[in-house]
Amino acid sequence: MAAAPHPGAPGPIGGEVPYRRLVSQVRAKVHPNSAPFSTAYLSTIEAVFPCLENCLMKSPLSVSGRRAIGLCSLTIALVALGAVRVRAQAGFAGKANQGMNAYATFEGSSSSSGSIFDMNNMVGYDFNRAVGFDVGVPFYFVAPPAQPGVASTATGVGNFYLDGRMTLESQVVDYLPTATITFPTGNTSKGLSTGSVTYDLDSRFQHDFGVWAPFFDVDVGNSLDNTNNPDVRVVRRPFLTLGKVAQIKTGPEVHITERIILSADYYRVVPWGPQTVISRVVRPGTTGKGGKNGRSYEVVQRTVGGAKLVSDNGFDASLAFSPKRFMDLSLAFNHSTHYALNSVSFSVGFNLTQMLSRNRW
Repeated sequence: MAAAPHPGAPGPIGGEVPYRRLVSQVRAKVHPNSAPFSTAYLSTIEAVFPCLENCLMKSPLSVSGRRAIGLCSLTIALVALGAVRVRAQAGFAGKANQGMNAYATFEGSSSSSGSIFDMNNMVGYDFNRAVGFDVGVPFYFVAPPAQPGVASTATGVGNFYLDGRMTLESQVVDYLPTATITFPTGNTSKGLSTGSVTYDLDSRFQHDFGVWAPFFDVDVGNSLDNTNNPDVRVVRRPFLTLGKVAQIKTGPEVHITERIILSADYYRVVPWGPQTVISRVVRPGTTGKGGKNGRSYEVVQRTVGGAKLVSDNGFDASLAFSPKRFMDLSLAFNHSTHYALNSVSFSVGFNLTQMLSRNRW
């Protein structure tokens, strides 16, 4: 099941060709009848880019941050225009349906460091089976280990997010990119937000070999697990991070039936530059117990350090089941080698648009 649950780029990037001019140049070279990305698709891109350009140029992101998002978006656009064909969507509820979509998820993760749950309400629009976007905001329930005076159960709104996603396929590999930007609407003292705008680009590559679908996923941004990619299952860690980081995952998916998917992967977190860890289970001004294996988030609410503070590796395993066309269920296990921490996660999702339609499977 897709965790609920995923933004664009500025115009000129460091003196590079503006998007409007780039699209015009590509339009001149693309045959009007080339499928599936004919002139209709180019018109969609032309309509979207100026809006994103204005938003990002006014955003508090640094020039380097805007440049990174811009370059990633250029890559997506060029791949989209490169004679690829739209990938047929699977039957899971979180997948795109053309037009307006509303999706609600209750999900969470539990470990010896605490339990993090959230209700994620998302509304999106799919222009077609290849391009769509979503907006949403989660509501969190945080249950830390029993430490009187150090932490208590916390609830509150998380960060408002906006994502743009594409679903592309070639004969060699499927490409499923999702760009996400979040705004600091959550409470930082409760560990519900970093207090800063965060952004990332998640790029998932996979290819089906019958029931087997090996994949390679790389998520680059300024906060760990910031992605809203519906094809990526994310563990709810007992902390947030702020700093440049890449998370790499690789492994196989096994499509046991049309409604059941078994997945496993090895992951590595590769941060660089200054890093900040914000605890979700310790409140400001207090000192908690624990702290073994680099778990600074169990002791203090905020820790600042270098790349080693966030560096991690481990493995995940999950089982996703869609009993109805409008419902997704999943159960997952995560082992962090660096933190010597085991986590169990679950997710229950409902495609509200599909629930209200006549074709509910």
